[in-house]
Amino acid sequence: MTIRNIFRSAAAILLSSLITSCIETDKTTGSGLVPDNHILKVKTAIFDLPVQMKMSDSLQTIFSGSLVVGAYKDPDLGLVEASTAFQMIPAADSLSFGTNPVAKSFKMYVNVADKSFFYEKDQYVPQNFHVYTLTRDLDSSVAYNNSLTDSDYNPVKINLGGSIFFGGDSLVMDLSLAYAQQLLSATTAESDSTEIFLKRFKGLYMKTDPLPGSLEGGRFNIIDPLDIFFTLEYRHIDAANNIDKDSLIYYFVSDVRPTLNRFKHSSQSLQSTNPQQKIYVEGLAGIKPYIDFNDVKTQMTSWAQANNTDISKLIIAKAELRFPYEFPQDFTRMTYYPSQLFLFTREKGGTTTTPTVMYEPVDDISYYESNGSINRSLLYYSLDISTYLQKIVQNKITGKSMQTWVAPILQQSDPYSGTVYYYIQNILYGKAILNGKGMTRKPVLVLTYAVMP
Repeated sequence: MTIRNIFRSAAAILLSSLITSCIETDKTTGSGLVPDNHILKVKTAIFDLPVQMKMSDSLQTIFSGSLVVGAYKDPDLGLVEASTAFQMIPAADSLSFGTNPVAKSFKMYVNVADKSFFYEKDQYVPQNFHVYTLTRDLDSSVAYNNSLTDSDYNPVKINLGGSIFFGGDSLVMDLSLAYAQQLLSATTAESDSTEIFLKRFKGLYMKTDPLPGSLEGGRFNIIDPLDIFFTLEYRHIDAANNIDKDSLIYYFVSDVRPTLNRFKHSSQSLQSTNPQQKIYVEGLAGIKPYIDFNDVKTQMTSWAQANNTDISKLIIAKAELRFPYEFPQDFTRMTYYPSQLFLFTREKGGTTTTPTVMYEPVDDISYYESNGSINRSLLYYSLDISTYLQKIVQNKITGKSMQTWVAPILQQSDPYSGTVYYYIQNILYGKAILNGKGMTRKPVLVLTYAVMP
């Protein structure tokens, strides 16, 4: 009991000390020393986005790391076809075919690493594969999805009969003995030099048929270049031993040699400068939301003038693009909405002799990894483009760099440094339906800003 009273007394003394030592702070001190016109006030403005729908053609697909072969028919976007071109190289140099070599069999082995499809029923839908010989070199002049045309390969296929693929792990095709015989006529110089060999045997082109008639659906097959090889069995005379014998030659596809994916879309008819109800985001080189930021800047300039604001003094705290969508009746369709969309410009690169044009995400993508991610609770995509828009207001970005597409993002990490790189998604096909400008929940630019005094 005595101890308890001591503690109570000590607590009372401490409380009294705390109460008597409190100091009130006058938070208004100095407030009158700063003029009102020197105080930055943060405000918000919302602008309707002048979104169009435009094809993202001339998508760079050379050295993409994967071969994409397949076809898909969509009820909204129509037919999409993916085909691929690649080089075939002997596995050994200094080949000697012996005397009177005669081809006996020529086989192509393809391992399918992954598959892309919208509906489960299409996972194992039969697809008829075709293989042709290229008549054009694979080099920097064929860098884009639309670089190759039907005139760039021999129209007579070299795979025998029907090569039906049912969506399993691998496909084996018997190839033309006539073409195999041509390979057996390679000179010593062609066998010793890959470059000389490829000048004559330029490579192969592979595609599939779409589903017949009015059937919708389909599948894209994704193949690692290293997962393709060839065996050529032939009979010849071994002059040294004066005997007939069989020999086998291997050919392969290299992941450091050029490969090119060709994409063809039939969604051009959906292009629009004023889409009211729906805005489509189509994967690969298909149709996508398109924004000319000259139009955005014109809107902002008119707004600034109406509010007696000097736009050159605008400080952008945050510029957010919101693209709302409606939850589809079939909830499984959400699986095929891209997890991340962002703003891309088409930037020139390469050299003066071999110029290139690539879709590049604007710099804001790298400020945090989830930028442009889908918000499944609020039903919109949110893209933070604060730095990009600030530079536009300051006239640091002009010309073609103000013409942008909204497209799915492909992220890749460097295994050694951990650095994350961002590219336009040019391998997986996807689809999303966003709200158009005539909808209640329409695309907007949400601007949080202040104005310098």
